[in-house]
Parts: sequence; structure tokens; C-alpha cells
Amino acid sequence: MRLMLSLPVLVVVLAMVLEDPVDALSDIDFSRDLKKFGSALEEKVRTAIDHIKQSDIPRKTRVWFSETYSKVKEKFKTTFF
Repeated sequence: MRLMLSLPVLVVVLAMVLEDPVDALSDIDFSRDLKKFGSALEEKVRTAIDHIKQSDIPRKTRVWFSETYSKVKEKFKTTFF
């Protein structure tokens, strides 16, 4: 049983030791690309949030909820009292 468990570990260790140095360099490029993607995504999200803040959507939503609440409140008053 021990041999069956140690063989996969041995294979993984050998793969890591025999790893090509070019693969190590590709990890560096991947890291740089990931950082570039993250900063681009951050900029797009900031732009979208700024656009939402400058638009009338929050004000219109607030007005709609207020009007709907007032209508429901008035309907309850006329119906139950």
C-alpha cells in the first residue's frame, strides 16, 4: 500500500526536477499578463462605477420606490381604515 501511494509522489517530484527552464520563464510572463489583465479590469470597473454615479439611474430608482411606497401606503389607508 505504501508503494502505491509513494509512486505518484515520486512521479510528481521527478517531473518537477526534470522541468524545462523555459517553463519557468513562461510562468513569469503569465504573472505579468495576469497583472496587466487585473489593472485593465480595475480601470473598466472604475469607469463603469463613475458612469453609474453620474447617471440618473440612482435618482430615478429612489423616486420610483418613494412613489410606489406612497401609493401602497395610501391604498392600505383607504382599504383598511
